[in-house]
Amino acid sequence: MRSSAAALVASLLSSSLLNPANIAAQQAAAPTTPRVLRAAKESAAQSLPVRSVALYKNGVGFFEHAGEVSGNQQVTIDFTSEQLNDVLQTLTAIDLNGGKINGAGYNSTTPLEQQLKSLPLALSQNPTEADLYQAIRGARVEVTGNGAAVSGRLLNVESRDLPTANTGSGDDKPRPMAQFLTVVSDGGGVRTIQLNSQTQVRLLDGALHQDLSHYLELLAANRGGGLRHLTLSATGTGARQIRVSYISEVPVWKSTYRLIFSDGGQKQQATLQSWAVIDNTVGTDWNNVQLSLIAGSPQSFVQPISQPYYTRRPEIGLPEEAQLTPQTHEGGDFNGGPMQGTAPMFVSKSAIGSGSGSGLAPGSGGNYGGGVKKIGAGEPMVAPAPIAYEDSAAASVSPNASGTGYDDYFEYKLNQPITIRKNESAMVPVLQSKVDVERVTLWSSTQPRPLRALWLTNSTGATLDRGSFSIIENGSFGGEGLLDPIHPNERRLLSYAADDAVRVSTESRLDSRHLQQATMHQGVLKMSSREIAEITYVVHNSGTSPRMVIVEHARRNGWELDSDTAPAETTPNAYRYRVAAAPGETVRLHVGERHTIAQSWRLATMNEQTFDAIIRTNGDDPKLRQQLQPILEARRQLTEIDTQIKDKQTQIDSIGKDQDRLRNNLSALKSSAEERDLIRRYTRELNEQEDQIAALRKDQDGLKQKHTQAQADLDAKVQSLETEQSF
Repeated sequence: MRSSAAALVASLLSSSLLNPANIAAQQAAAPTTPRVLRAAKESAAQSLPVRSVALYKNGVGFFEHAGEVSGNQQVTIDFTSEQLNDVLQTLTAIDLNGGKINGAGYNSTTPLEQQLKSLPLALSQNPTEADLYQAIRGARVEVTGNGAAVSGRLLNVESRDLPTANTGSGDDKPRPMAQFLTVVSDGGGVRTIQLNSQTQVRLLDGALHQDLSHYLELLAANRGGGLRHLTLSATGTGARQIRVSYISEVPVWKSTYRLIFSDGGQKQQATLQSWAVIDNTVGTDWNNVQLSLIAGSPQSFVQPISQPYYTRRPEIGLPEEAQLTPQTHEGGDFNGGPMQGTAPMFVSKSAIGSGSGSGLAPGSGGNYGGGVKKIGAGEPMVAPAPIAYEDSAAASVSPNASGTGYDDYFEYKLNQPITIRKNESAMVPVLQSKVDVERVTLWSSTQPRPLRALWLTNSTGATLDRGSFSIIENGSFGGEGLLDPIHPNERRLLSYAADDAVRVSTESRLDSRHLQQATMHQGVLKMSSREIAEITYVVHNSGTSPRMVIVEHARRNGWELDSDTAPAETTPNAYRYRVAAAPGETVRLHVGERHTIAQSWRLATMNEQTFDAIIRTNGDDPKLRQQLQPILEARRQLTEIDTQIKDKQTQIDSIGKDQDRLRNNLSALKSSAEERDLIRRYTRELNEQEDQIAALRKDQDGLKQKHTQAQADLDAKVQSLETEQSF
């Protein structure tokens, strides 16, 4: 049903268009609408092609369109709906020869469903045949194909069951159905006509034909994937150059490298090739564009300014009695002297805004951009002189803007224009140069399997961007890896394969601590010790060729090297040592580190266990033990007195619990003759326990006095101990 509805619409339109009488009627009945005028303007506008593209590493691209206009003319630029917010936010239009840019417009982004609601025909996005006939009820039509032609107005369309040859009661098969049109002729006759493959229905109403055409155009435009047509109006005289620029979200361009070398010595020169992978996902072709690939990340964001926003406005009631008195206002001094001319002006002492364009300084040297072949046809556009460009930019719009270059970016600017069609990708060469490399084997404790690597020095003069690389060694694939940005003259290790001929292990590890200095002042012991860590790496080369093994020893915060062997390179996280190993040779590498530890303790709180631990950890020095022995002895006596006091208190608490038991028993007894002996017994035991508690408390008071004396003795010894000694 749906496919026949589409065919029916086409039949209705084609029939109406081929009828000469209907053509004149349609022209008279269908006035020129604003939509038709807009379509005519777009068809007359000149397309403004893209001439230069600068792609950044943060996923944005700077696009510049350029072309020539004459007199008052319109130019168009195509872009996708996803680009709309970026285009509206950053669009810059410049007439380079004195003209003006009056404004810009673009086709609606209203959803198709909303656009269809504005049509007189009540048709959805996917109507059936019955939906179409219901929408044109009352229209004048001509039906042919089933005998004589029938003309009139369409009254209705309905589905009916068709009669079948077998009408037995046992037949449960569904009956076939067909569509029937009811047409009322001009003379009042009513005819019902079955629709089949031979039936043709022709519209006789020109206005209805126009509505159907508009409906189909909207459906066709919706298939365009939301392509937007930006139209700019330029006014002026004579031939002029127009430039339009904006940013847009684009896929991040990717770098990939090839390192080609032969089986020479460990140190040699390799050929470095750099390629860039570029994707064109915007709404226009890049025909003969000047392409720049910039490894920088200018700040950029997406703001949905294409969507309407509403803000809350306060409602203020009208005052019942409000009288305004005319006022005069003071004049102010204008900085910079009186304004010239008679027209009012707004003058600013500095530029209103700043921006960045594609005119960034490229990297230098190293056959920069060499070997780029011309992919598309056509000659590159000759840019006007910079001073004319800036003068024209200042005259094209009222606000002035100054451009700023960023020195921390680097750019690959292709020497020849290239062509990349929309929704296509390309891989272009951007660099080829000789670089110094050293073939090594890399081992690290974090990656215990030795890796074949190149120690590369970037002698190209350009910054090598982040990307992947592959190794071509003696014409064969040797491996691949990842490369972080490498600046000019910087050296970097690039690993690409496993080296099974090299084994690295640790033979011994020794950690020790040596006391350097001890000071005792005002009861505080401060000690400075040196901790030494030593490790021996064993490197064995079982291969048939010599190896230069790079051993990475992890760096630790606060530790310094304490070894006669200096590392070949130091990174934020590791020391790199060179170890040369001949075929079948085993070589040892000793690495020592030292670390200073500063600790402090209060002497008055040190117990015997803490004292022993401190002495033993710091070399068990006899001089330090002798100096601390009097304090340790005083502390031991104080600890013994504390223990005795606690023992006395434990006995008192135990007697107190037994007294509670006796008192509970006494309270349960009665003063009978049988229980009097038991009462006397409990009373006697309570008296004896009271005597014991009194004696214990007396002993406890004596111990507390001793504790006070022992504490005073310890404090005196602690305060009198003032020394500073080096070891």
